[in-house]
Amino acid sequence: MKIFLGIRLPQELEEICERYRRAFKAPRTVAHITVIPPFTWEDEIQDLLAFLQAALKAAPSFMVAGAGIGSFGTRVLFINVNLSLELKNMQASLAHQLRKKGVSVDKRLYHPHITLATRLRPGQFQRYQAELANFSPDYSFLCSELSVFQLSEEGRWLECGKITLGN
Repeated sequence: MKIFLGIRLPQELEEICERYRRAFKAPRTVAHITVIPPFTWEDEIQDLLAFLQAALKAAPSFMVAGAGIGSFGTRVLFINVNLSLELKNMQASLAHQLRKKGVSVDKRLYHPHITLATRLRPGQFQRYQAELANFSPDYSFLCSELSVFQLSEEGRWLECGKITLGN
């Protein structure tokens, strides 16, 4: 099964993001911050949840913060997320633990963000960027859990579990 790990947003921030994501025709996955991008898990989902709970038992809750809009070239628009030491350590630890378990995990440099629009053509990028000109998000929230998303048979990413961080 295909899985990814992410941080859900507080309701108010999620609703703001979703308005832009719908207007920009982003994929229907709920707005989130990806921690571990999609990977294949061969065992039962309950085994993964137990593995993640054990892997995160010593990971404390931490603040997530960010401000402003960014992009990956002209193909993706996103809200910036600060790469705090806590977020960096959690991501690196999870990637390491999954690799030790034989899971192939993306090795690209981790750049947390909240996607607003993706797979854009140049004209779309300029138009959407102009629509975001007066949008200047500035947020912070406590992250106390990690969400597990599974790709459904219909091709949608659905939250299938939550892992509480150790406190």
